[in-house]
Formats: sequence, C-alpha cells, structure tokens
Amino acid sequence: MNFKTTLIIVILLIGIGGAYYLFFQESPDDASTDEKPMIHQVYNVPRDTIQQVEISFADTAYQNLKLEKDGTGNWRLTKPIQVDADSKKVNQVLDDVLNKRIKQTLEVSELTQYGLDNTPSITLALWTNREAPAATFLIGKKTINFSVYTKEKSESHIFLIESSALDDLTKSTTDLRDRSMIKFDTETVSHIQLQQRDTGSTVHCEKRDNAWRVVHPIQAKADAEEIETLLSELPTLKVSTFEGDGADANVPARLEKYGLDTPRIRVQIIDTDNTYTLNIGSAVPAENGTQGQVYVKVSGHQDAIYTVSEDVYNLLNKSVFDLRDKRVIDFQRTDTIRFEIKKGKETTIGTRNFDDTWELQTPTAKIKADADAVSDLIFGVDSLEATAFVDGPNHNFGSYGFVPPSIEVAFTQRGEEKPAVLLIGNRTQDGTVYVKTKQSTQIVRVKPALIDNIALGTAWLRDKQVLDFHIDDAIRLTFTASGEEPITCQRLGTNWRITAPVQEDANNIEVNTIIYELDDLMAEAFVGSEAAPVSFDKLNVQLTVELRNQKVYTLQIGKPDASGRFYARLQHEPDLIFLLNAELVPKLKTTLALLRTSEQGSL
Repeated sequence: MNFKTTLIIVILLIGIGGAYYLFFQESPDDASTDEKPMIHQVYNVPRDTIQQVEISFADTAYQNLKLEKDGTGNWRLTKPIQVDADSKKVNQVLDDVLNKRIKQTLEVSELTQYGLDNTPSITLALWTNREAPAATFLIGKKTINFSVYTKEKSESHIFLIESSALDDLTKSTTDLRDRSMIKFDTETVSHIQLQQRDTGSTVHCEKRDNAWRVVHPIQAKADAEEIETLLSELPTLKVSTFEGDGADANVPARLEKYGLDTPRIRVQIIDTDNTYTLNIGSAVPAENGTQGQVYVKVSGHQDAIYTVSEDVYNLLNKSVFDLRDKRVIDFQRTDTIRFEIKKGKETTIGTRNFDDTWELQTPTAKIKADADAVSDLIFGVDSLEATAFVDGPNHNFGSYGFVPPSIEVAFTQRGEEKPAVLLIGNRTQDGTVYVKTKQSTQIVRVKPALIDNIALGTAWLRDKQVLDFHIDDAIRLTFTASGEEPITCQRLGTNWRITAPVQEDANNIEVNTIIYELDDLMAEAFVGSEAAPVSFDKLNVQLTVELRNQKVYTLQIGKPDASGRFYARLQHEPDLIFLLNAELVPKLKTTLALLRTSEQGSL
C-alpha cells in the first residue's frame, strides 16, 4: 500500500468519525440525560412569565401565529384572527418545548446545513414583557438520532433537542383556539331572552334582588333551577367545526346558507359587561359527516359561526311554561307541625309529637299515623308542580270547583300563625285536577296521583298495621272459610285445643303460625268504602281472635281486586276497607285437617 492510498484511507476514517460524532455521539455524560438542563432553565423563560408568543413557519401551508395573554391570565390568538385561545393547550405547547433538555451544544461556522439560516422550519419568539422578545428559538433540520438542530437567535452556537419539538409547535389556529361555544360569567348574568321563530314567542327573564322572574309575556316567578341549569350548561358546549369569524360570520349569503338569517332560536344574555347573542340555525346536512350538529352564530365578545351538537337546540328550546316557576305552594315542610284535610264533612287532622312521630285525630280516637304516608303528603304537596297554568286576571272560581273546594289542605308551620292552604277543585277531561293556593288567584292543573291519595284522608294516612295485640294475649281463634263449617281453637296454658266442630288437641305450630301472621298483619293500602266496588256478602275467609282483655277482632277477607290483592276489613269498622297482599291471604287460610295434630289426624 503506497503512501497516497494510506492517506486517502486515513482521511476517510477521520470523516466517518466526524460524522459519527456529529450525528450519533451524545455528550460524555449521556447516561445522565435527566440531569441535562431544560431550555427554560438555560434561557430563564419560565412558562408562567411568558406574556406573548409568536410562531412562524417556513412552510406556507401553515399560518403564522401570535398569542397574547390578557389581564386575567388567559391566552388569546391575535393573529391571524382575534379569538380566545384554549389556555390549557397553549400552556401545554409551551411546557412541551421549554421543558425539553438540551442534549448537546455544538460550535459551528455556518448554519445552512443545519436548517438554521434565514429560513428555519419554525421560529418561536417569547416575550416576558411587551418590549422585546426574551428569547427567540430557531428550529432547523432533524438529525438521524431523533433530535433537531436548534439555535437561540442571539447566540452563535447551536444545540440539539428532541425532534418532537417540531410536532409540538406545528399548530394551526384551529388547534389552539378555544372551543367553548360561548363564554360569560354565569354569576353576573342579569337578563336572558329567548325568541322562538316557529311559535313567534319571546320569553324575557330578569334577575332582581338575586331572584329570577319572568317579565314577559307574563309577570311571574321564574324557575330558578331551570334557568341556572341553562346558563351553566351553555358554556360547556364545545365547537365541532369553525365555519367563519369576524366579517366572514356576517356575510348574508353565508347566514342564509346556514339558516342564520332567520334563526330558529335567538338568545340574548346580558351580564355586567357584555350582551351576548346566540342564534341557532339549521341542522348540518347528514352528508357532511356531522350527524346531530346544528349551525350557530355567536356575537358579543367575538363574532363567529360554528357547528355544535344539537344539544344546544334542545337546551334552549324553552317556552314560557318551561321557564316559569311551576311549584304550586311554598312552605317549610321540615317545620310543618300540623296538617288538616277537609273533604265534605270529613276532616283528617295530623299532629307532630315531640319525638317527631305523627298521630291522627279522628272524631272518636287518636290513631298512629303512617310515617311514610305523612312524609309523602307533606313533601308531595310542597314539591307539587303545575302541568299547565290557567292564565287571566279574572276567574270564576266556582266553575273550577273552588266554591267550595272539593278538598282543602292546610299546613301549619312552627312559628307561623297562618297555615299554607291548598284548595283542590274539579277534575278535568284529561284527568288532571285544578288546584290553587288560598292566597293566590292563580289556577293550575296538576297530575292526579297525589290528589287521589289526599282524597282518601285517614284511610291513606293511618298506620298500616291492622291489629294491635301481643301474641301471648290471644286466647281464642275462630276460622270461617267460604262454604265451610267454622273452626274454633282455645288456648289452654301454652297449648291450643280445637273446641269446634270437634274437641281435641290442636296442632300448635299451625295455630301459632296464623297468630303470628295476624299480629304482624299490615295493610298494603287503606282504600275507604267508596274506592272498593266489592261486596263482603260472600267472604273468602273470616278470622276472629279474642284476647285476654276481652277485646275481639274479626278480620273479613273478601274478593281480590284487579291486581290480585284482596279487599279486607275489620267487622267493627265496616267502612274502613284495606287491601292485603295476595301472597299473605293463603297463609291465613287453614283446614280442620291441618289444625289437628298428626297423631289424631292418622286415627
């Protein structure tokens, strides 16, 4: 090998070594990559101090971006359009770039081969104040070891960072803009107005003294929960696509194309500082690949046309009925200590005891109240809502069944002299019932379920336990099944004996089982004599239990109702009819064969 050949080989080896060092070799402490400094540490640009960002692209397919932080600390796009930015996304982009570690620093003589001359792929300028950029980073070419050449504009050396910086910074206005359909301060909204194109109606609600009222087309208390839900959900709806901004959002042809020249719904929202207008246009054609979307136009803080989920139409498609307060009567249910139900000549009075139990006062006695039924009465009336309003200043109350009312329900609250009174009138053809408060002229219609229960009075509200005795107090039990001879059992000490129609020892287990069932007997519902179109002339079964204190209870079980439950009553209260569970009645039936002991039955 001659000297010339050797020299050529040496030069080639040096070149290969230099290329390896340039493209593959990391700094000597490569094993401790996490200890290498981050960009924001080296150039003293912590993300939270940045007030302005400019991103410029060599690729003309991308628009240069300018973002500025406003006085509230939120980001806005100011170029190429002026719109709110998604502050979370902008901060994430800055974090992704500024937290990248500087892998290696290189001193170079010229920049062209690294893509860092006059046309870098991306230029990122960062301002910490408004005078001049605190740092400007030029992003050049990728290397083959997943790095990219980078340079701070004012410095002569270059450095390597992860090549993912290119993806982090390659963003469009759509990528970074805020996708909130509309933004306003829900706490300071004072007016909301909804106009419906198809019905021609306009509903205007106003917040006065921290309370919402409907002020047009009627004057009424508003449903605050409905309005607050509407206002809180509107800002959560997100834009699907951006169709136009600024002047482009007001082009007549575009408005007509999207159904925004005569919107289906127009909403105006006024808060302390701004008036926002939201127009709901036509549905986006299904062939556009965006099913369930509608066109909307927002103006006020910024003018724009978007496509948004049709949920926005459903949310804002409200009538005056939807937005007015539908509660019929207002009282403090937890402070209620007495109620009174008047129906014709019948009056049911309930009083709360010191231990918060309830009892009913009848003309003949005081009886324990059903706690669940009383709760259903008080909570049900307090939350009773209108299904429709009878509007108009003058009413012939008699024609609605209020002179006199068919039922009057009064609730007395602790510390209040006058009770809250609900008047119940006629039933309408659609099954609803007219009601009004005693203090108001407003007549409303309500669903009948609660009213039907109130009409039962004591039958609904009394305790559902049918008999009140201790099992050890029962001394005689008589069974009379339909078409069968009565069977009587007598207690002798702790045992039972059949005394009719035969005289012999009884099956104690069978008799005691029935006694236990009678002791725990609960009515599913008291229905009253009017609600039970059934005769007890032909009984299914009759049971009479006699007690040591000479009390006698006779339970009469009649026919089943349509649901399979059995009508029943106590003989001494024939008009107080109740229903028994269909599975319970067979347990109360027995036969002479079952009542006889097994030994006797085998004789």
